[in-house]
Amino acid sequence: MRRVLVLGLLAAVTALPALTACSSGSSGAGTSPTGSSSTRTAGCAATPSPDSVDPVDVAGQIGQKGEADFAAVFAGARVGDEGVDVYRKPSAEFDAWVLATFRDACVLLHDARFSAGELAKRYDQVSDDHAYWSSQGVEVNSVSSDFVRGVVVVGTADVDRAAPLFKARYADGVPVELVKEAPA
Repeated sequence: MRRVLVLGLLAAVTALPALTACSSGSSGAGTSPTGSSSTRTAGCAATPSPDSVDPVDVAGQIGQKGEADFAAVFAGARVGDEGVDVYRKPSAEFDAWVLATFRDACVLLHDARFSAGELAKRYDQVSDDHAYWSSQGVEVNSVSSDFVRGVVVVGTADVDRAAPLFKARYADGVPVELVKEAPA
């Protein structure tokens, strides 16, 4: 079984090499890709300069501190189209740290339903249930987590057969999304 854990930086490093600062925009509230409200650092309104902060470094620093000191609320960070997108459960303390520490960078704070720890727990649960799923006639071909949408994604060849079984086993907490995927 392929195990893929998508927590941390995504392939945005290669997709956005020219990104050196945020696009112009106002700081304050906006709407995140998931439809929830978001907050922006002051750096999002600044004009890009040659001395702009590297968004990959910013995402890495936020990820380290988020996992170490804000594990109950931090979901993940990635380099996005406008700057660094940070997903977290609403937290005044975490937001204050990000807004103060990265005021010169463009960081967008988005609401998340689940923390990285909660996603990892569900990921581990599904991965650890591999033998159980085999005994049920369901082959789990991959497991990954998506902190942006707050789901654990499971690849299986027979989604129709697996759907009611997964729904019954993982009814509470982090949702599991099934996708059609052939074995590797």
